[in-house]
Amino acid sequence: MLGFFKKAYRARKEEQQRSGEAEASAQAPYGLRLSGFVELDGLPFQLNKGEFVFSPPAGSQRIDARGAVDLGAGCLLHRFYLTDDAFVQVNTTAGNVDDLKFFVFDDTKTPSNAESFAQWLGEESVIGRETIEHRGKTFFRVWGDEGQQKAPPVTFDEEVFTGSDSVPEYTVSHFCMLYEREVEGAERLEYLLVSAEQTGEEYCVVFSVGVDVSEADLDIV
Repeated sequence: MLGFFKKAYRARKEEQQRSGEAEASAQAPYGLRLSGFVELDGLPFQLNKGEFVFSPPAGSQRIDARGAVDLGAGCLLHRFYLTDDAFVQVNTTAGNVDDLKFFVFDDTKTPSNAESFAQWLGEESVIGRETIEHRGKTFFRVWGDEGQQKAPPVTFDEEVFTGSDSVPEYTVSHFCMLYEREVEGAERLEYLLVSAEQTGEEYCVVFSVGVDVSEADLDIV
């Protein structure tokens, strides 16, 4: 009898997990999902080579992890992390896509302890300044009040899914700021996302460079 209840409990848990994974897949925009593949059309960046800091990864990229952030009021932030140090970011409200960007990880700093990490969040940190220099380009702050010399970072917790699409593998706390600049001759913006990240007792500061994209720019399978 005990064996029967164990089997029934296990079957119920497996069914809940399958249901959760199906729900996650249904909520994911454009059919993006764990173990799926994404390829970005790199032609626009080849035509303006040298003007962009952003350089897209070549070929089809596997989605190795999925990030989810509940921003409240029906707003969700979806991230799909790719094999070659890049991610697709989608903002949705009530299931409707508001914003679609493609980022590549450009640089990472690794504070050795909590004290060093705290310095990246302090007044002397570059995070939150009106402008920031990166790879010889000047980026201008997007978030915060205009004229404010130093804006506080935007904070949120991201659940990251790898093996299971319903049970998060870990949670990352982000303290970040978004910057942008106009790319000469390309008629589009380039973004710099600076994020101080804490995962348990591990710390890093990630500089990601990205661009706006459309669904037509992506080949998703």
